[in-house]
Amino acid sequence: MVKPKLFSAVTIGSQSVTLKIMDISRQEVLEALRADVSIGTDIYNHKTIAASTMHETSTALAGFVQLMRDYDVTEYRAVATASVREALNAEYVKEQIRLQTGLEIAWVSNAEERFLHSQAAALKTPNFSQLISEGTMLIDIGSGSIQLTVYDEGEFMFSRNIKLGPLRVRELLAELKVQTSNFADLLEDFIFSKIRDYAQFAPKDVAYKHFILIGTDLLFFKQAFMGGSEDHQITRDYFDQLYMHMLEMPEQVLAKKYQLSYDAISQLLPSAMLLKELLKVTGAESILLSDAELVDGILVEESIRYKKIKLSHDFNEDLIASAEHISRRYMTDQKHSEIVRKFALHLFNQLKSLHGLKKRERLLLELAAILQDVGSFIDMNNHYVHSEYLIEATELIGLSETEQKIVAAVARYHSTETPSAGLENFGRYDTATRLTIAKLTAILRIADALDDSHQQKVERISVSLKKELLQISVWANDDLMLEKWTFDEKAEFFAEVYGIKPQIIEKGGLS
Repeated sequence: MVKPKLFSAVTIGSQSVTLKIMDISRQEVLEALRADVSIGTDIYNHKTIAASTMHETSTALAGFVQLMRDYDVTEYRAVATASVREALNAEYVKEQIRLQTGLEIAWVSNAEERFLHSQAAALKTPNFSQLISEGTMLIDIGSGSIQLTVYDEGEFMFSRNIKLGPLRVRELLAELKVQTSNFADLLEDFIFSKIRDYAQFAPKDVAYKHFILIGTDLLFFKQAFMGGSEDHQITRDYFDQLYMHMLEMPEQVLAKKYQLSYDAISQLLPSAMLLKELLKVTGAESILLSDAELVDGILVEESIRYKKIKLSHDFNEDLIASAEHISRRYMTDQKHSEIVRKFALHLFNQLKSLHGLKKRERLLLELAAILQDVGSFIDMNNHYVHSEYLIEATELIGLSETEQKIVAAVARYHSTETPSAGLENFGRYDTATRLTIAKLTAILRIADALDDSHQQKVERISVSLKKELLQISVWANDDLMLEKWTFDEKAEFFAEVYGIKPQIIEKGGLS
């Protein structure tokens, strides 16, 4: 009998800690537990997580660990969300959890969290592919921020994070609440100002039909708006009726009516108001509330890794599309970007025996090739320096913080600088990350050199690797003096990294 492949996912969010144990082989969830915590309230009120909350959280997690032991689970992933990391004492709390429960907690960036949410939503939302083909906005509501991601005709269009989560809004305006007799109007003005800023950058040619709401902290929202119904979708007209109902009733009455805590109810109005403003801006007609949680996203990721499921939508392609959108926003030379990307990926594929990197690093190289010149929008001189900080400051949904820094560093060093321990900026990375940056940079530098004139003279390349000789054959219809000179300069770093210096072999033109 084949032993089941058991895996546990543990998440620590601003309002709850969650555990799910899954038999990956059978795609069956064996246990699902949740415990409410007040981490978010602590953070937004006092900037730190209180000792009592830390103890409450550790106690719940210790129970999870015992259940994992009962099931003989040996593999798990435990993460804390970006909102939890905002606490000034977040690292101390993380260490106390490790000491008291044995759980090794990893931070997930906002970009990773949204990516996992989206993958879970794609799996758990009926007709997801059909919905995103019709003009759909995914609205990922966290306690501290929201992520708005737009799809049309099945393709990624745009994504933007706004610090407008209901708990953050509530705490920001708490001081003003006691100074006004009409808090709802104040709240509406505040939210409208933020949505108006978003609307300036959102795509203008999308005919929105659907909203899909995702987020770990939405259970109380569903309880109030869906009334416990199995139907996960409501119309805009029905939402408008619910919204007016909420405005007319005091929070205490709402809490009793929907059997929700005051903390949950106080976040319900900002969430509803946010939806109201987004409906006004987009004209969408239906709202679908997904059951997808962060813990589900982790299980989906693990199931994909073991090839037990395959999503109908490729979210890595969204990541590439997002990078292309950013590249166009900063008015980079698209023809140059495309040819460099093509050459870089070809070199990566042909040199696997040299670099030993995997598919994930190939994706990072592709993103760096797309984004390498975005800094030229700021200043043509030292544009690579500007590229680095622009990439680090731009959210790329699906990348970890380390991966984003790798992309930014490769974009920086593709030009005149080369990464070395002597550079203060490069020294901030650990050894493994520095090696990855160096390997990818060496490839991107020679790919970039092959179009140094930005005229796409080189039409095709082929790679021949024999012992200590790396030959790159090029087919071109124009003089390559500039490209060859730049190539020879940039090949020096390639030789440092790989112990072999590439050479150009001209083959003439294709036509």
